[in-house]
Amino acid sequence: MKSIRLIILFFLIFSPILSESQELDRSLFKSSNMVSLEIAKKEMKLVYLESGETKTLHCGCFFDKQKQVYPNICDLTPNRQRIKNEIKALKWVHVMPRSTFAASMSCWKKPICTNLDGTKFKGTDCCNGLSPKFKFMEADMHNLIPTFNWFLEAKDDSYEQALLGGMREYKMCVSSGVIPDEPDIRARGNVARAYLYMSFQYHLNIENKLEDRLRVWHFEDPPDKAEGNRNTSIEIVQGNRNPFIDHPEIVERVRDF
Repeated sequence: MKSIRLIILFFLIFSPILSESQELDRSLFKSSNMVSLEIAKKEMKLVYLESGETKTLHCGCFFDKQKQVYPNICDLTPNRQRIKNEIKALKWVHVMPRSTFAASMSCWKKPICTNLDGTKFKGTDCCNGLSPKFKFMEADMHNLIPTFNWFLEAKDDSYEQALLGGMREYKMCVSSGVIPDEPDIRARGNVARAYLYMSFQYHLNIENKLEDRLRVWHFEDPPDKAEGNRNTSIEIVQGNRNPFIDHPEIVERVRDF
């Protein structure tokens, strides 16, 4: 009995220490040196062209070096009606949208900036002028994916406020006619790792229900060679990697994103 009590006492004393030692080391996450979204977009184009992986993430639609996307040449086109305009412009979107990573910033929520005519404004332009952190988050290449706008109708504007960037594209490359609330399985891991990276890198909280879903996506769609090559190419440009791609298992060492 005495030995059992000693064992229990040991775990009571040292289990918090052992648990704490398993927390994710932030030194794995280097800072990005990219502060311009426009430069980031240009560099992302080169990353994809040089890799030969010139496809949008959600539907796998081919694009060329002129930034033209061909929405009728895609990996996912099951019984979908053909698009009348067969060429569209490439667009880079944030996996974790601005409305999410800037949600707590005063420059995003309140009109605290002033135009030359004296009018007040908020949002992207205001945050770019006031917040270096916003500029880093907005320009982080690990959070950018290639897509394009399928619809231009005003009724579709609500999708800009979606939790995940690029969902406009995905909802058009399914055959059921039902607007999906999650990407195809071959894109889910890419989306999850970009989102979790942004959360850990910039100390951004994720709502519990979404976090649970992202964790599932991360493990059901592990990193592939193309995602690893993209990670390396981005590191060459902006100086840091997404460790969740290199070491998928470390996601479990983050108790709460």
